[in-house]
Amino acid sequence: MLLYVESRAFPHKTFVVLAQPNDTIARVRAHLLHVLYELGREDHQFRLRYKGEYLRDAYTVEDYKIIDNAIIKMVPLSKRLDQSFPDIRSVVGNSQDLGQGQVEDVKRALLREIRVFDRREKLLFDFKGLLYLHFMGFCLGFLTTYWYSGFWTGLVFLYAAFLCPTYTRTSGFVGGVYAYAHKHVFCFVYGVLSLLNMGAAIYLAYLEIVKISNHGCPNFEFVGDCSHSVIFSIIYYCCQAVALLASSAIMWVLGIWNFRIQVGDYIEAELVKTRDIEKLLLTAKQGKLKEKRIAAFELATLAAAGDDNKFRIVAEGGLEILNTLSLSRDEATQEHAVEALAELLTVPAIQDRYVEIGGVQNMSTLLLSPDPRLVEEAAQVLYQIVSDSEENKTAVVSEHGLEDLARAARDGTISCQRTVAGILLELAFTTEIRGQMAAMNTPGKALIELCRSTDPETQRYALQTLELLAIESSDMICAQHELIEILLGLPRTTVDEKLYLLAGKILLYFAENAETCELLLDQASLKDSLTLYGKTKDPILQKVVAKIIFCMLEDKVLKSKAKFVNLGEVLQEIRDNAADREVWEMADEELQILNADDDLPVLPNLSTIEKLQRMDSKKAQQYGSGSLRGSKSSLRSLEDKPSASVAGGSSVSSNDLKKGID
Repeated sequence: MLLYVESRAFPHKTFVVLAQPNDTIARVRAHLLHVLYELGREDHQFRLRYKGEYLRDAYTVEDYKIIDNAIIKMVPLSKRLDQSFPDIRSVVGNSQDLGQGQVEDVKRALLREIRVFDRREKLLFDFKGLLYLHFMGFCLGFLTTYWYSGFWTGLVFLYAAFLCPTYTRTSGFVGGVYAYAHKHVFCFVYGVLSLLNMGAAIYLAYLEIVKISNHGCPNFEFVGDCSHSVIFSIIYYCCQAVALLASSAIMWVLGIWNFRIQVGDYIEAELVKTRDIEKLLLTAKQGKLKEKRIAAFELATLAAAGDDNKFRIVAEGGLEILNTLSLSRDEATQEHAVEALAELLTVPAIQDRYVEIGGVQNMSTLLLSPDPRLVEEAAQVLYQIVSDSEENKTAVVSEHGLEDLARAARDGTISCQRTVAGILLELAFTTEIRGQMAAMNTPGKALIELCRSTDPETQRYALQTLELLAIESSDMICAQHELIEILLGLPRTTVDEKLYLLAGKILLYFAENAETCELLLDQASLKDSLTLYGKTKDPILQKVVAKIIFCMLEDKVLKSKAKFVNLGEVLQEIRDNAADREVWEMADEELQILNADDDLPVLPNLSTIEKLQRMDSKKAQQYGSGSLRGSKSSLRSLEDKPSASVAGGSSVSSNDLKKGID
């Protein structure tokens, strides 16, 4: 994949990096350091940022969901655009180094890679020079006493001439794709062929030397076995053996070692290696503003590298220091500190320690920050705390925590809203906190705001939480009149039937309340929305829709309104598209009730089952004793098999609630 990197320090340049999804950010930075070396700016220290998020060296391109042809920002670590490594060292000072010469280590790794690639370019250049000698050897081989040796010499030469890769340090491998992809194979094959050819040359030279030794060349007469041709052959084969040995040695060095080193191998190891945590924490605690900013960034990088570093940071008191830095006046320092905390708190044991030192209140305060990125990081920290421990949830809702979450739900980004919705859902699974949320108006308003989100996951979390709160207090849900319009408008914004089911369950609470039921009937979109809900092949959702309409048939006034808005057509649609027999019977019976001339008596103080029994008795007198049995059993089955939104109470356990939602 291609990545385009822009920087204000180089306003007229856009750097292009060829990367793989599993490459670390450190390797991408290594590619850029090589480019900066060519520009004479290898001392330029920078970070990478994508979609407002700073990229940490230990993570991969895929981890940050960076796509092909993405544009990444190169951000200098100092406000001065020409800030360099030596400048950073002068800021930090010798007494508070950020980690045993980290800058020099990276620079040495860069220069080491440069030397390796320079050597690769030189070795390939020398090898191609030897190929000219091989060509001369190929031509001169036909003049030797063993003239046929020129054929295998020519084959080796042709193989090397056509398949040898071409490389320059500034451009990398160039030429044919096959030569680049099979460069290791070429080195091995040529190395073996050249050694065989060298062996043959040595053997033929030995035969010629034996001939001269036996002949003796008396009086220096160059005739017979001591002819000029024999002497030429000895010199030829000896020179050919030396040349083949040199070219074979070059190929073995390239194939076994040099070609295995890629851009970033040395630099990546230095960028993600373990720093001196004790010195970093000392700088973060006592340093100046810029020093603290850099130290917070380094701690975030270390925390992302592995669990060992996390426990080392906590053991050295890093949790308290980062908690303090999260309230710094400098936004960059705050962001780095919260990033580090988010990494540390992936370990449940560290979460407990963080709650003990009062860190949750700090994160809750950061939800009010004007920086959306900071709010998102703080919400992520709180989500990790509430999702891994039941005991820590109380700390999140204390000290105006629910109000702060509501503010983030209203003003946060889409990603932040999704995280906040997840937090509220986790909190609602705890009985005590659910009761507290149901007694307040703020959480309900926040959940309504989250239901307006365009993100399906945010909507799902918010609707699930509202369903749990409805179990705790249906009056609290029925007081949220603006929620009706949102629930009825859901089919126009999504085709997710799981969301339909959640919305239908909540609408059932409005239908069971006389006041809100009338308000529900006044909605212009009621019929269309219920029709779309009823057209699904989910039998549970169809039963929920049928029961919503049944609640409207219990009162004479409501029944007349139901007739006026043509809810009979909804029941007809459900009956025609019933997912099972029970749904069909429910819809059919309700159609009979809706179209009947006499009205079902109002029974406000009776349960649904008792109302059905009264209704059945009355109909039995007119149509026979068994006419309503199917419908009554259908509606009773919905009563006897409650989901999380149809039955239950505040005594329901968290596990039962989760099962009901799922």
